[in-house]
Amino acid sequence: MASSLKVLGPLLALMFPLCGLLVHSENLSWKEFMKQHHLSTSLEFSEYRCNDLMRKREALRGKNYHIFIYTFWHKIEHVCIRNWRDRYRNVYVWAQYPFKILRCYQRNNKQSYKEHRSYSHIEFHCGMNGFVDSIEDIRLLEISN
Repeated sequence: MASSLKVLGPLLALMFPLCGLLVHSENLSWKEFMKQHHLSTSLEFSEYRCNDLMRKREALRGKNYHIFIYTFWHKIEHVCIRNWRDRYRNVYVWAQYPFKILRCYQRNNKQSYKEHRSYSHIEFHCGMNGFVDSIEDIRLLEISN
């Protein structure tokens, strides 16, 4: 028994970091979605500017159009929760509540972005891991100032 513990101990110690990598890689699309689309509520919605956001976020540089969502992060995360113990997987789900949206359109001069703010319902795609990984459609409720 003691000899098997001597062998299993180091083996388990080597496998533990691999399990962490597996869990981390499952949520990679969720983290990337949040990096690209989420606006923190630590600033006022009106303080966000497309020109700044599109330049600061590396993956968005050069894009003609992009959508940002202004809300608490857990409201986006909970979109894919079906009930207290299950998640929607690989389906499109309309959020039950509207979000503040900032849309950025590249101007003809390609040097700056035009801003459009609204209050909208969004259809999210829940990926295979049960987390939001993309936005499919938007229903405009009202334009915010």
